[in-house]
Amino acid sequence: MIQGVENPIVTTYVYETFDKLKRECEELNIPLIFKIVKPKLEDRFFVKVIGRGYPTPTNIFRWCTDKLRINPVKQLIDKDEKAVILLGVRSSESEQRDRTISKHRTDNEYYLKQSGSSKNIIFSPIINHALEDVWLTLRYNKLPKSIDFNQIRTIYQDAESECPVYRESKGSSCGNSRFGCWTCTVVRKDKSMGNMIENGYSELKELYAFRNWIAEFRDNTKYRCSYRRNGVKGLGPITLEGRKIILEKLLITEQLSGLNLISKDEINRIYELWEVDKTNLNYQENALQHRI
Repeated sequence: MIQGVENPIVTTYVYETFDKLKRECEELNIPLIFKIVKPKLEDRFFVKVIGRGYPTPTNIFRWCTDKLRINPVKQLIDKDEKAVILLGVRSSESEQRDRTISKHRTDNEYYLKQSGSSKNIIFSPIINHALEDVWLTLRYNKLPKSIDFNQIRTIYQDAESECPVYRESKGSSCGNSRFGCWTCTVVRKDKSMGNMIENGYSELKELYAFRNWIAEFRDNTKYRCSYRRNGVKGLGPITLEGRKIILEKLLITEQLSGLNLISKDEINRIYELWEVDKTNLNYQENALQHRI
């Protein structure tokens, strides 16, 4: 299975849970259709970074949210004007989350405006729930049976390094961890992955090392163009040489971890984009190159 750039432990859990939910819905005659959306080939993380030379995301240039998360869902819901997005967002998760919720509020406290869309809305049924409410629901509700409380608790506990109680008050609480992409360089340090490795998820070691390596490599001016694609002088795309180094490092990481990290389609598209840049007048690595 192509894991993409989500934490592979979480991805595996989600796929397994979806399969169980499908069977449970069939048994209960609940007419749900399951579709897993993925970014377009052109928008996938490694195609952008290794193929096009995008620097890995930062707080200033956080291109990944739209390309990897918002756009794939938008492509699906845009086909239906009545589509409603159900999102398990909660108030008080973080200051940033509260600002986002406040920005998109409507007259109904459970509905939020969808960013970039005038016709679709977001339904947030647990927006006023505390963390404790979520965990108690998972633990004691009889349905759905497909959600394995013990398994998901273990994953969150191992990511936290400690999980003493379900209270959302003083100290660390079970399930307060934030799982993101294993390649994420927006944060300084991926604490959840580091804790998981310490708690026995050895298959993540190589991914963690790659993530830390590319965070430094991204800022190495030796492998960054001195001109942007719009012709403005400044720190530009990763050079072709730099992109080749990243791909080689990724393939070694894939081999050592035993995880499928990049697809053949992505690799083929990366090679095609390299050829394009070799003759692209909008791409220049330094001031000595001719530009029209």
